[in-house]
Amino acid sequence: MKYHDEWQQRYLLEYRAQRKFHAANLRFNEDATLEVMTTFRRPYTLESYVLRAEGSKVIRERVFNKILEAETEIESGAARQQVDIVPENYTFSYIGIEDCAGRKCYTLGITPKRKEKYLIEGQIWVDAEDWGIVRVHGYPAKRPSFWTRKIEIDRRYKRVAGMWLSDSTESISDILVAGPSTLHIQYSYEAVQTDTTMDRLSSTNP
Repeated sequence: MKYHDEWQQRYLLEYRAQRKFHAANLRFNEDATLEVMTTFRRPYTLESYVLRAEGSKVIRERVFNKILEAETEIESGAARQQVDIVPENYTFSYIGIEDCAGRKCYTLGITPKRKEKYLIEGQIWVDAEDWGIVRVHGYPAKRPSFWTRKIEIDRRYKRVAGMWLSDSTESISDILVAGPSTLHIQYSYEAVQTDTTMDRLSSTNP
């Protein structure tokens, strides 16, 4: 799995994706949507600009803006290495084999080695053929703020141009005073650029 991550980081040059965010607070019956165009460039550049935003101003400022800021922080070189799902950051335990998104996967338990808000405690589903991560489900190892009592996160990935890239993110949060809140992010890729030498090495793709 670590070898696969290193392989993907080496051969993924750039992608451009349109993302749609929707967040809702059930107690106060408020919601908001956001559409952004996001461009990733190797090694650690992530840029997003807003296409459309509507709905609750509070949600847009306190949820969407914070997510975009956190993404930029995580994609910096040193920070990215601290959150990757690799043995340096996690302890792994074997659970079993099951189907995920129509693919045979190994299910592993993951336990962070540090209490940090961007690390996840839970499970991952790893593709049995190429060792790419298909799904991540769990909870932050550390509460992101005093106000957030609990967050359940589910991330799905899909193969695009031979790369495992984000497909969707779902989360359910229990926020002090505000109560239950939901978030959904959907990805739609417009372009994915890979190193051309990847084609010549496809037979050795892990």
